Amino acid sequence: MIDSLSSEELQFIKAIEKYKSEHQKHFLSWTEVLKILKELGYKKIVRRPPAPPVPPSKPPGTAIPSARPATAAQKR
Repeated sequence: MIDSLSSEELQFIKAIEKYKSEHQKHFLSWTEVLKILKELGYKKIVRRPPAPPVPPSKPPGTAIPSARPATAAQKR
């Protein structure tokens, strides 16, 4: 089983065992486990909600259509 553990998992197990030995405990509270995780450098990452979609922009030089038809003078 130990062969199938990653180095990260082994480091966590060793930290737990060290804490239990130093504090003469057989079982840890979740608060103690969280403390050990923080001492190993883990921290909570706050995830931001996704940004709303940005409407597609028009390519440069694209004219915006007029609301009225062009007059004869404008067409020349």
